[in-house]
Amino acid sequence: MKFYIYQGVGTDGELKKIAEVENKKEYTATGLTANSTYRFAVSSYNGLRESAKSNVITVKTSAIPVQSITLAIDKTALEVGGTAKVTVTITPANETDGAAVLTSSNTQVATVDGAGNVKAIAPGTATITAKIGEKVSNAIGLTVYEALVNVSNLTDKNVTPNSIELDWN
Repeated sequence: MKFYIYQGVGTDGELKKIAEVENKKEYTATGLTANSTYRFAVSSYNGLRESAKSNVITVKTSAIPVQSITLAIDKTALEVGGTAKVTVTITPANETDGAAVLTSSNTQVATVDGAGNVKAIAPGTATITAKIGEKVSNAIGLTVYEALVNVSNLTDKNVTPNSIELDWN
């Protein structure tokens, strides 16, 4: 006796014949996507005609959980207005738990967007972390300093034997 295996993707729609087995009542479907929903049914074929399809079962493949999230940054010290780039490494790369959400512990000092772009806002310190579900990355410390200014027009006045006043822009 032959058995035809039918598969559908998602919770509705057409089931398509994906395989047939002969003289056995088991089949392993491969090439599926993790954390996805599939439907399956089986029919028999005796060489003359095919039976009605069996009951349809709906199965969700298991997820691939995040094992670790590691952050790296190109600069840990910035001046106000400066930028840095955070790189996120997720293991395994084919995890299905979702994208990392980057956050700054002090958005008054530094902000970070979903692409890992850090912007220095004001002097102080902040910590950048990433999270996927309950899994949290290492923390990256960041220090923001005042923006450096160029000194010009240095002048002196009130010169005495023991002191001098200096002024500049």
